[in-house]
Amino acid sequence: MPKLESILVGVDFTEGSRAALDYGLSLARRLGARVSALHVTPRYVTYEPLPAFPVAPPLDPERQQGLQEDLRRFVTSPGSEGAPVEAVVREGDPADEILALAAASGVDLIVVGTQGRRGFERWILGSVTERVARKTDRPVLAVPPGAGAAAFTRVLCALDLSDASAAILEHAAAITRAVGAELVVLYVASDFHWYDPWPIAGMDAEAVHGAVAESARERLARLVERDVPEGVRVDLRVSFGRAHREIERIAGEGVDLVVLGASASGGVDRFFFGSTAQHVLRAGVCPVLLVRH
Repeated sequence: MPKLESILVGVDFTEGSRAALDYGLSLARRLGARVSALHVTPRYVTYEPLPAFPVAPPLDPERQQGLQEDLRRFVTSPGSEGAPVEAVVREGDPADEILALAAASGVDLIVVGTQGRRGFERWILGSVTERVARKTDRPVLAVPPGAGAAAFTRVLCALDLSDASAAILEHAAAITRAVGAELVVLYVASDFHWYDPWPIAGMDAEAVHGAVAESARERLARLVERDVPEGVRVDLRVSFGRAHREIERIAGEGVDLVVLGASASGGVDRFFFGSTAQHVLRAGVCPVLLVRH
């Protein structure tokens, strides 16, 4: 099973990073994991879509100490107690510094907040969350504003039954077991169209849906039997439609965490564009754990 012993949380003192910190600490308490909170002060500003340019001198020792104290207060404020937190301040590009510290310290999970922007340009130009998830080989937990500490009663793991499904399910099962939650394992099959071959074969839609659902459920059951430890309560589901819409619908029914696979598609800034992960993240229904494959 994947290790979940160390967590890195990106903090920029906004509402979004407060939600990420609270959720990360809540998860760390359940896992018995150690937490590092990283604040990165950039030496540039970006006015989209213009390129970034320097606006500040290098971080001097006095300012470094002031930011360190601000970060310590932030991570020990009311509601954030219960897990020891290492406060780290760095200077540079936020995404690059998160990636560098994660690699150097060997963290098992990166937690970052999402800003909740739904505009097209947000994903073309790239957020810190998107860049970190695209470049790291570690799981990334994206927490929307207002998420707060989690009850951890239900975890939703959506699989596409590809070769990567086993690794994704293992991560979901590890967290679910540690927090004592119920694991909902979901496969979403595409809707059928008039040009599909089954009408020509004389099969009706209900029969086709039944056959697809039965086959998918059997494959999910084999994965669960092999990769989910005993004692974890599992609810197998197969539905039909657009994957992101079904995931968002079920997540809205009382899910504390969604676990998804995510893979780069080969081009610059194409990691999320048009993908199920992009749509689910932008919906902001609940925190999303992205498992890179």
